[in-house]
Amino acid sequence: MKNNHKPEIRFPGVTGDWKLCKLKDISKIHDGTHQTPKYKDCGVKFVSVEDINDIEASNKYISTEDYETHFKNKPEVGDIFMTRITAGIIGATAVIESDDPIAYYVSLALIKPSNKISSLFLSSYISTKEFKKELNKRIIHTAFPKKINLADIGECSVSRPSKEEQVKIGIFSKMLEDTIALHQQELTTLKQTKRGFLQKMFPKEGESVPKVRFPGFTGDWEECKLGEILKINSGRDYKHLQQGNIPVYGTGGYMLSVNNKLSDEDAIGIGRKGTIDNPQLLKAPFWTVDTLFYMTTKEKNDLLFCYSLANKIHWKKYDESTGVPSLSKSSIDKISISIPTPAEQSKIGNFFKQLDDTIALHQRELDALKETKKAFLQKMFV
Repeated sequence: MKNNHKPEIRFPGVTGDWKLCKLKDISKIHDGTHQTPKYKDCGVKFVSVEDINDIEASNKYISTEDYETHFKNKPEVGDIFMTRITAGIIGATAVIESDDPIAYYVSLALIKPSNKISSLFLSSYISTKEFKKELNKRIIHTAFPKKINLADIGECSVSRPSKEEQVKIGIFSKMLEDTIALHQQELTTLKQTKRGFLQKMFPKEGESVPKVRFPGFTGDWEECKLGEILKINSGRDYKHLQQGNIPVYGTGGYMLSVNNKLSDEDAIGIGRKGTIDNPQLLKAPFWTVDTLFYMTTKEKNDLLFCYSLANKIHWKKYDESTGVPSLSKSSIDKISISIPTPAEQSKIGNFFKQLDDTIALHQRELDALKETKKAFLQKMFV
């Protein structure tokens, strides 16, 4: 049975119950300027809610004079920014690690922890489910954007252990966050690398050869229409089918599994209506809903190459609706493209498949790390 005064997981050597207090008893809470900032090309860095995930990355500045005039409560190393007015998440935090001056907008709360509480511990505690409940009770949900008042932030309850245990938890949580951030950066770099290769390994508009090619391949790529290499097939309603093991796909991806197939040939899914710019590689057998076309290859064209080509096409350019984005078979058929020989297609397709597999692996690792952090937050805090 869970003890509400002790966490399930603790570091060796730490004992004793956690103590409950108000946030205002262990910190001072301020907000940023209510004035519309007068931005400069350089000066003091200025941050708001959109910068909470990386406050050092902000490229907005105000003058030193404005900073000295409007900021009586200046951020210091170890202070915590917390989002308090936003259409996004209230309660997102960032611990200040630099002693450079930094200005902040009214949408952020500045929490200055006392010597009773560790900054890293408090920042992690604010992310817990229990503290989120405390915030949610006090958020003004009818406001747009929604917000929480400074005084109400201070009334939120915080459960804390000894300073020694706080420091250990804070350092451990920071280590997890840094590992997650590193994996996120690696994933972002991989995706940027893929975009770069998509630009260089396909000919630019008006050109007949790409900038980068595999050794042994020469000659111009052939100009044609997309309908010459791919057959566009319509999805269908699935509600008459029973539960099974054949996946059903919509414009957002996998939906559920049924007992019948629409296709027994691997294909590329592209939205007919709604999300029209998210190509999907579909492994047979599968079923697609009415709003998702599935495209199969004609003759000797390589499916993986065609999938890479689909990722390069600006699908929204062919939107035929003034409302919900829509594509038609005829508009897809007429898209102008260039293709190389089947052998070069295969090389390109397999290259991007390896990149996609690496990206998918990094995404799974990142998701696993986030779940690990979530599990520890649930068990290492009261």
